[in-house]
Amino acid sequence: MKRIVRVLVFGLVVVSLASLTACSGKHKLVAGAPEWVNKGSGAFDDEGDRVFYGVGGITGISSQTLAVQTADQRARADIAKQLDTYVANLYRDYQTSTAATMGQQEAQAQHVEQSLKTFTQVSVKGAKVVDHWKDPETNTIYSLVRLDLDGVKATLEQMKEMDPSLRGFVQSNAEKAFDEIRREEQGR
Repeated sequence: MKRIVRVLVFGLVVVSLASLTACSGKHKLVAGAPEWVNKGSGAFDDEGDRVFYGVGGITGISSQTLAVQTADQRARADIAKQLDTYVANLYRDYQTSTAATMGQQEAQAQHVEQSLKTFTQVSVKGAKVVDHWKDPETNTIYSLVRLDLDGVKATLEQMKEMDPSLRGFVQSNAEKAFDEIRREEQGR
């Protein structure tokens, strides 16, 4: 009996590991879907514009309106995750820059971090839903949300509570941080 249990447990472990390995890709490709569904989210050069795209999807909601709204929110949340990475890169570079020039005080670091987190929240509000698609096989609704880097930069101009030196640093390093994110994504 113990031998049968061990064989069953071993079999379950092997099956579990095999299924985890099979799911290790970015996501499952959807046959017949628009390219953006299968390409997924990320930072892209799109016809000369530098943009963040977020993709969200939902299945199992019978209300079409609610399903679309949920997919839209998931796509916006996807962009927010990308902006967190973008802001973390900017923050790291800012810390390195200020530490090299005048030293870093704890209070200043906290202020900078809070300003950049606020910047992320405000920037996501500028994201626009640009497409929807419904998978006829699964009834999954997909949303595509776009946020361009120029819009992110314009948001900086409107943030009065951000320290002017930080605003200038972020504006002058925005392209560099975007390129770092693209390189990280391409490396995955």
